[in-house]
Amino acid sequence: MKDSRSQKEKIVELTVLSIILIISFIFWNTYFVYPIKLSVVLMHEVSHAITTIASGGKIISMNIGFDLGGSCQSEGGNTILIASSGYLGSLFFGLLFFLSPNKIKIGKWIIIVASTVILIVTILATKNFPFILLTCFFFGLMTLAALYMEIPILSILIRAFGLISCVYVLFDIKEDLLEKHTAISDVSLLSSITGIPGIYYGIAWLILSVLILIIAFRISYKTK
Repeated sequence: MKDSRSQKEKIVELTVLSIILIISFIFWNTYFVYPIKLSVVLMHEVSHAITTIASGGKIISMNIGFDLGGSCQSEGGNTILIASSGYLGSLFFGLLFFLSPNKIKIGKWIIIVASTVILIVTILATKNFPFILLTCFFFGLMTLAALYMEIPILSILIRAFGLISCVYVLFDIKEDLLEKHTAISDVSLLSSITGIPGIYYGIAWLILSVLILIIAFRISYKTK
């Protein structure tokens, strides 16, 4: 199925998306962007949980804080894959939302299925009521957005959510590499497991993330 948008529509959409991204950068550390950041932390921890279960492990606890901190304690499973899946998993979810408006009919189901997976994993993995409530709210918003995605402005907002989510992942990786934290990060955990300096993992994830974003933009806004 071909992309039905005209070249003019793509240019207008890309312009609006760029404006939204610039405004988000201006208000990056305010409550304007905070809900999206919190959603990315949610997707980050759920990605850890999914990988833990998929690799034969067990979730001990999973929580996020309203200070944008999160944790997913597990037992068993492939530790390297589990530690790597936080950044890459939240990037993956962000890309799904960003690309979903390209094919509206398929995109609706992508959003609903992705949101449902996040909700189910959260309910099974944690007893933290605020965390579950947040996930239910996230699920409700994304499901409503999917059902009415034919509305152009809503389609752009879904794409903007996905893009800002991906950008926040890049910032998150950068902060874990350059700033000192008392908490154990995914990068430091991988470094302790493999003996390879965390900087190499961080750089690899950053390069991979940027390349994937470039490909996503080319797919969404390619010219004939």
